[in-house]
Amino acid sequence: MNAPNQASTNGSTQGIRDNIRTTCPRDCYDACGIVVARRDGRISKVLGDPNHPIARGTLCGKCALAYNGVWLNPAARLSNPLRRVGPKGSARFEAVEWDAALADIAARLSEIRLKDDSRKILHTHYTGTCSLIAGNFPARFFSHIGATEVDPDTVCNKAGHVSLSYVLGDSLQGFDPGTAKDASCLLVWGANPSAAAPHQHKHWLQETQATLISIDPIKHDTARRAALHLQLRPGSDAALAFAMMHVVLRDGLLDEKFVRDCVLGWQDIRSAVEQCTPEWGERQTGVAARLIVEAASTYARGPSLLWLGQGMQRQPKGGNAVRAVSALAAITGNFGKPGAGLLYMNGFGTRGIDVAILTRPDIASPNTTSVSHMDLSEMLADPGKSSALITWNNNILASSPRQAALRHAMAREDLFTVVVDCFQTDTADFADYVLPAASFLEFNDIVIPYFNNTVSAQVKASEPMGQSLPNQEVFRRLAKAMGLSEPALYESDEQIIGSVLGATGLGISFAQLAESGTVEMFKTPKIQFEGNKFPTPSGKIEIRSNKAAEHGHPMVPFPHADPAAAAGKVRVLSPAARWLMNSSYGNDPIIRKRLGNCEAAVNVDDAAAWGIASGTKIILRNSEGSLPVIVRVSDEVSRGVVLVPKGRWPKGENAGSNVNVLNPGNKTDIGESSSVHGVEAEVVIPG
Repeated sequence: MNAPNQASTNGSTQGIRDNIRTTCPRDCYDACGIVVARRDGRISKVLGDPNHPIARGTLCGKCALAYNGVWLNPAARLSNPLRRVGPKGSARFEAVEWDAALADIAARLSEIRLKDDSRKILHTHYTGTCSLIAGNFPARFFSHIGATEVDPDTVCNKAGHVSLSYVLGDSLQGFDPGTAKDASCLLVWGANPSAAAPHQHKHWLQETQATLISIDPIKHDTARRAALHLQLRPGSDAALAFAMMHVVLRDGLLDEKFVRDCVLGWQDIRSAVEQCTPEWGERQTGVAARLIVEAASTYARGPSLLWLGQGMQRQPKGGNAVRAVSALAAITGNFGKPGAGLLYMNGFGTRGIDVAILTRPDIASPNTTSVSHMDLSEMLADPGKSSALITWNNNILASSPRQAALRHAMAREDLFTVVVDCFQTDTADFADYVLPAASFLEFNDIVIPYFNNTVSAQVKASEPMGQSLPNQEVFRRLAKAMGLSEPALYESDEQIIGSVLGATGLGISFAQLAESGTVEMFKTPKIQFEGNKFPTPSGKIEIRSNKAAEHGHPMVPFPHADPAAAAGKVRVLSPAARWLMNSSYGNDPIIRKRLGNCEAAVNVDDAAAWGIASGTKIILRNSEGSLPVIVRVSDEVSRGVVLVPKGRWPKGENAGSNVNVLNPGNKTDIGESSSVHGVEAEVVIPG
């Protein structure tokens, strides 16, 4: 293979062949390096970069299929602007020129701003791409015009972010994965690397000498690999954390000096911890007392790393659960030293980058506000709250709650809707205008992973397909069509990339970064909260948080466990699917074949009690909707729990819906976030 980013001639009859090194910007911990093989400037193959420390020459199965499939297929990609000519949701459109589309969109938005209220322009976005400019620059446009942002984190991980800000002062400064070499224990709590971080599962977890413990209601591949798997009942994480703290206290494993010097509030929860014996923990969580003792002892003896998954906090009291688990890390002193720490995400700041460089909050209108995704269907159904919807980087009709209500709201003829996407999604079917977005292979950008502390180049490997444009260019042109004069709305990609790289302190140009592909920020692993300096009001870890109390939450976490599902009902878990990236790739024909029918994993004993077997068709039903599924009897889940992975495109399903049709949009206790893993449904067996 030729060196990436260097062209080679292979004879006049063969044409010019070269390779481009770039980076996968998907919503994944891995951020794999990619080599794009080209022939005469056209992409012929998308491969893993053998020189990348994470990819090591391979892409995960879903990316390998999609990037060489639907993403390169001109028939599948949106290639020019479309204007609706049929009823909302009919997916009937006609092609129009960019100037005409932007002129009409600009006029409609300007009229809302002038005659109505700019806050009635709603915009939704998430992680269709995690590259810095494409994922963040459009926020400049929307905040400047005073539009209402549908907070993207509320459909995913907001409860964890807010809760960790109470305890640690920062949810985006996690342990450096490189410090795993110094750890004696690695506790993965509520994360499934085998699906959400496949290369970390394959390499990082395999190569560590630390004892691997998995805490998860699902017996996924990472859990099966672990030395210990604590398969707790959904919603009982806080109770388990308190039971583990009881073992720490009982067995003399409390780091008394660290607690005295660096922790605020241990005494406030100590009496509760004393009551939460392992036997009590077994009754509350379903985890055997002996496993609670073994896991707590192994973790407490440390040094230990705690990988806190984003899936865990998607439960009714997810914020409390995060605070309780954080307290376990605090009282064992697993911070501020090699081989210790807690990771939720590593944000831009661990690379020296202030997100304000990208989003420019200084140009925002004072009217700018935000709402939760949990309120989206209600907002869109009410003409008094919404006049326009612009959605970019996500497919809300696949990923947001209250799916049936949301679809009904989006059918409003007076809701002016614009969708920016690479593909004709379910959401795009309800648009007045669909604007074609360029793919990550078609423009330069920077990728900042939220696991490893690296900086990577996203390098243009092809011209944009048809008339598609990068997200940022779409909104530059829309700003111009609206006559907006703020210079920050027109800052070029090159200028932003220069500012971002300057902030990292790496002292390199984009060309140099592109040549390397990925650059490590630190020669030796960075110590999380080095010197035990925590960015909280007290400067300590705050188990007791005055800030939380000011926001109307309990001052300290408490040993909660959700009750078991009501009689005749099951808890429906909808984690990441092996072959999907949220809803990305759901339209690739090979991936759709791999997905097969919509299945529900059902516990062996439940199946026997219900008199069903693998292959049986059942219906999951609640007050929000119903979903037909095919049973797959499995040990992946405990009794009273069924597993239906998220992300399938509703219009590709016979039922016209996916698992979010069951999601009533209930909020977590903290952060107005999704408590989707608290969904319950009754099981209906037809016939």
